[in-house]
Amino acid sequence: MHALLTDRYELAMLGAYLREGIAERRGVFELSVRRLPPNRRFLLVAGLDRVVRYLRDLRFTDTEVDYLRSQPSLGDVMTDAMEGYLREFRFRGDLDAIPEGSLAFEGEPILRVGASLAEAQLLETYLLGVINTETRVASKAARVVLAADGRPVFEFGARRIDPLTAPHAGRAAYIAGCAGTSCEQAGLSFGVPVSGTIAHSYVLAHVDDGEEAAFHRFAESFPKGTTLLIDTFDARRGALRAARAGSAVRAVRIDSGDLLALGHDVRRILDAAGRPDIQIIASDDLDEQRIRALLADGAPYDAFGVGTAITLTPDAPSLGAIYKLVEIDDRRDVRVPVGKRSPGKPSSAGAKQVYRRLDSDGTLVEDTVRLSDEALDPNPDPEAFGLLVPVMRSGKLVRDLPSPSEAVREARERATRSMGSLPPGLRSLEEGVSPPSPVVISQALSALSVRGD
Repeated sequence: MHALLTDRYELAMLGAYLREGIAERRGVFELSVRRLPPNRRFLLVAGLDRVVRYLRDLRFTDTEVDYLRSQPSLGDVMTDAMEGYLREFRFRGDLDAIPEGSLAFEGEPILRVGASLAEAQLLETYLLGVINTETRVASKAARVVLAADGRPVFEFGARRIDPLTAPHAGRAAYIAGCAGTSCEQAGLSFGVPVSGTIAHSYVLAHVDDGEEAAFHRFAESFPKGTTLLIDTFDARRGALRAARAGSAVRAVRIDSGDLLALGHDVRRILDAAGRPDIQIIASDDLDEQRIRALLADGAPYDAFGVGTAITLTPDAPSLGAIYKLVEIDDRRDVRVPVGKRSPGKPSSAGAKQVYRRLDSDGTLVEDTVRLSDEALDPNPDPEAFGLLVPVMRSGKLVRDLPSPSEAVREARERATRSMGSLPPGLRSLEEGVSPPSPVVISQALSALSVRGD
């Protein structure tokens, strides 16, 4: 585990805490999203499994400590005491979290870390990086899957992002409901189904024999079933050639041009050639709005390949998650709520829990954010339940970690239930319309006074 996947100021603060003698003072940090990105009505949580494995395995190597010791800007705090602290570092705190595949909304804690001030501070960069990335991807993928209205969506975005991030993006997209990914490493690491077609280069490589020969030879290589890309030269001619390439051809993909017109034309060509069994897949910089428009116009597509929109989410490239200290023990070991109060970027003080209420049909009605130690109503709603669950206590896992593939399966099943609980207003993909937030803040939390200046 690379302990230096963190920002310099985390280590600088850790050193200052040690020098001041407050490094072991207990603090509570919460990771949340202040405001949902534009045109988002919900978040689908992903990334927790990677966070937990990071906390379990986090260590500083001798090479990393020696490197920090060599940094002039850390010289004043990089004492023997700090060096010893880093060499012996283990996460010994508590972690509570909303499980992967669950819905979350603005202002709700997704993760809560209770640990020594030094430990909890050090985690900020990694936790934000993972949750910002994987929850952003999962939330976008969920919208694309909604737009496809039951048709399979394949995540094709590995080439648009850093290669080391691609498997995690494929994982997050699969949790959100995508049928699979093009990224092989996601298959190896997480058991995500992997699929692919051919590139234009395969067709062009058969310059001596032509497109139809290329199709026949590729189909011969995969006699149990394959998909052909038919728009290297002309999608309509390509469709006819694909229809003649044998029974191994199960689908064709169109990646350019007027997708609405081509979809109808290719369907007619395949049917007329006696191949109504061949499915048609659309790609070409698709997102949920383009897919929605195509289907509304009757485009006969059976599946979609979506890359850039899912992995880069260009309409909302940053989730904007924050990781803030919300509670700390003072000199008398009294737990004190703390919060940032600067205009435009306040943080909510106090350790919190989110209680979700569903109706008798399992549809989301309301989330209530309360202080974690706040007394519940004397007659609690039997349909309400707490979202944050214990994951680690004193650095130990509350339950054994499932295998990576089993963790994905559990999260995907949970995501299916979560998406099924969304009311129509939150499922809608209409842009520029903001339904009422389902989040309610308890009176005790609203009235909480914080200590700061």
